[in-house]
Amino acid sequence: MNVILRPVNDRFLEEVAFPAFTLGVVDAGAGLARLLQGMADPRTAWLVERVLERTVGGSFFGLDDDDWLEALHRVLFAEWRNQGEGWTVVAEHPGYAGRYEHALHAALMLQEPAYPYWDPRAAEAFQSDWLGRVIRSGLVALVAGIWDPFPAFPPDQVLVTLGRSLYRPADNAAVADWSFRSSYAVKAWGRRLQEQVHGLVDRERRRLGKVELPEAQELQAYWLGTLHAPPTLTVAFSGLGADAQAWVREVGQLAQQLREAAAQDFGLTSMVTRESGTLAPID
Repeated sequence: MNVILRPVNDRFLEEVAFPAFTLGVVDAGAGLARLLQGMADPRTAWLVERVLERTVGGSFFGLDDDDWLEALHRVLFAEWRNQGEGWTVVAEHPGYAGRYEHALHAALMLQEPAYPYWDPRAAEAFQSDWLGRVIRSGLVALVAGIWDPFPAFPPDQVLVTLGRSLYRPADNAAVADWSFRSSYAVKAWGRRLQEQVHGLVDRERRRLGKVELPEAQELQAYWLGTLHAPPTLTVAFSGLGADAQAWVREVGQLAQQLREAAAQDFGLTSMVTRESGTLAPID
């Protein structure tokens, strides 16, 4: 299982896509028509119109249509801009793509001071408990498909890749194969990133005890974006063993995605997939 994170214009999603999804999980035709109202992108509009012509009754849930899937990926993962006459696709960002379990592990390392990343069994138990409680905070929740705030529509009825499904209004709990965070949330994460990076390095220093971690400053610089390549470790992270260098890059790639989205006032969308971890280019 792989996970993809991409920066998005949250205004487009909140003003155009999400109201259409709210209608579409009840009436697909009404949802597709609502989506077209705010759209000036020729390719996406053409795809949606084709789907609308073939849609008779029913909801988005179970809508098995290649044109709809292409349109949906453009809606959720491209950068949209309002050009005056409507919203259009202006760019595609490469984003982050990697193994789901690696991304979850790296995000927990950054976000959760109590996460026992050095102990595989304890780390697995921590993850299971964390996910079971459907904790909605931070980058970890986005990677895990947990929504915050609670959406007005069941997200698992819009897009399904693996079949993760939870929509419990009484508990404000929603989990799906994709998730979203606004630019406001992403900027808040960006402001906490320096503190989280310093905390992770300090925890590893304590783990190593009397053994020095000579690359500590370089590690922090790489994870915070002022050093472009990861340092070569002379002392492996005690919790990462022989794969320490790969984990340093994994944390760095997640942190880079977060920094860049926050700097550009973008939100973030996530999606899990069985595929190779990449999306087809958006023309």
